[in-house]
Amino acid sequence: MPIADCRVQIEARILRSPAAAFRALNADTRSDSWVLARRPLLLLFVMGCVVSLQASGRLSARLIVDGMLSFAFIPLFELASLAIVYRVRPRPIPFARAVDLFFAANAPWLVWLLAFVTLRSVQTPRQATAPPIALLWAVELSLLIVAAWSAYIDLQFFREVLPRSDRAAARDLMLQRTIGWSSTILYFLGIAIWPEIVGRIAA
Repeated sequence: MPIADCRVQIEARILRSPAAAFRALNADTRSDSWVLARRPLLLLFVMGCVVSLQASGRLSARLIVDGMLSFAFIPLFELASLAIVYRVRPRPIPFARAVDLFFAANAPWLVWLLAFVTLRSVQTPRQATAPPIALLWAVELSLLIVAAWSAYIDLQFFREVLPRSDRAAARDLMLQRTIGWSSTILYFLGIAIWPEIVGRIAA
């Protein structure tokens, strides 16, 4: 049975053996609006759940939707950066399918978010707002580990799905990260700084 038709989640296979999973999945060339949107929406839904639990300690439909809307810029910049890399090279598969597989490579981040949600669900409100220093350091270290893990999986994506040579795949990964992450950081900082700028102008 092809991996694409298997009921086992694609993300689990990518976590275990990304290169082999991408090679097998590359044969599936389905392309439609749902294929394009389903995994970006999954990422947003998980992020919305994190926002809801962090804000209230429970899952609330209103807070989940609010979190999804507030952080929609993350998958949008991720999608835009992939589109730029996709267009500067030969395109062996439809863009919607490339997006679907690229977002499946977010599996390490999904695992981290689910672990964070699990931790938050067992914390008291005081523990959530003022966690121990050791826990903060552990969370920050885990982010570095997940970022490296995600970069390795994305490298396999560029090698196997588009496909690229090792050197070209590394260049594409650097280009995508530079565009996607810098845009995300600048946008986020702009949102954080703008109210302060407006306040100073008004004063």
